[in-house]
Parts: sequence; C-alpha cells; structure tokens
Amino acid sequence: MSGAAREILDRLAAVGATLDRQGDKLVLRAGTLRVPGDLVTSLRRHKSEVLEAVSAEAKERNDFEERAAIIEHDGCVLRAWAEALARLDPDRPRGDVPPRRWRQFVDDAGRFVDSGFAERAATLGWGPYDLFGCDECRPFNRIDRQGLCWLIAGRQLVEFSGETATIETPSGARQIYRRRPNEPGRILVWELP
Repeated sequence: MSGAAREILDRLAAVGATLDRQGDKLVLRAGTLRVPGDLVTSLRRHKSEVLEAVSAEAKERNDFEERAAIIEHDGCVLRAWAEALARLDPDRPRGDVPPRRWRQFVDDAGRFVDSGFAERAATLGWGPYDLFGCDECRPFNRIDRQGLCWLIAGRQLVEFSGETATIETPSGARQIYRRRPNEPGRILVWELP
C-alpha cells in the first residue's frame, strides 16, 4: 500500500468516514460528518492507489474471517481464541521472539487447536493465559511465564488433565507442565506489539 493511500485511509478513519469499492468507483460514506476538502482532493488525485488499498484491505478481512472460521469450527474453540490465533502471522515475530522460534510457536498453537487439545483444555478449565500467555516485556526469555503452547516447541503433547500437561521429547523423555495462576505482567501472545 502506498504511503499516500495509507494516509488518506487513516485520515478518513479519523473523521469517521469509510470507503467501499464498487467496481472501479469509490463510495465515500460519511453520514452527517464533514470530510475536509483537501482530503477529498487527495482522494481524487490518488484514486487508483486508494482503490488498490481498499481492495487489499477487503481481501485481508475476508482471509482473516475465513481463517478464524476454520480455526473455530475445526478446532472447536471459542471464537475469541480463533480470531486471536488467526491474527498471528508466522512471518512477523512479536516481542523478543526470534523468527524461527516464533514460526514454531505459531505452528505449535495451530497443531494444539487442530489436535482437539484446545477444546479439551477449555472443558477442563484451562484459560487462554494457561495456553497462550507470556511475559509482557520478555515473552521469549521468561519461560516461567509462558503458557503451554510456548513450551511444546515442536514436541508432542501426549497427556492432558485439569492441572497438568505432558510433553514428550524426541528421546522419549517426558516433561510435565503444571498450570499456575495468572500474575501481573503476563499477557496473551496476541496482545504483544
């Protein structure tokens, strides 16, 4: 998206106006709001860029809705979890998480949902912090504040109860993760900047 198109869309949002694309035309919806004349002039001047940007945003929204619906339906998880997980981009690490580890986390969270463990976790009382929580300032380095999906790290989750989860390593060793209460300074992974 060009800088001019982004600026126009941001300014329109700031005044409460929206744009829709209908073929090769833009439909400005402002209700009773007054859109500044210079903004309308910029919109006309950069119409083709804005058309492209509006189309890209609509496609992104549709893709997101489709991903969230698939996660919700196939994983039998709460819609809020599905929407949050659908927003995680494996190519855009958050916080202090190295790119390779971030991709592994996103993959592990997806496998956790696809396996049915997420649905089971919810019925056993596990909340989002237990599964997807992390430290607000140092999500990767503060292992003591990471939720279960962080600790899977490409390994296999083999047992699950109301208070513990067992992860099996490639060597066959088993590690037990125990649920603990949420504490200040811990946030959900999708809240990371």
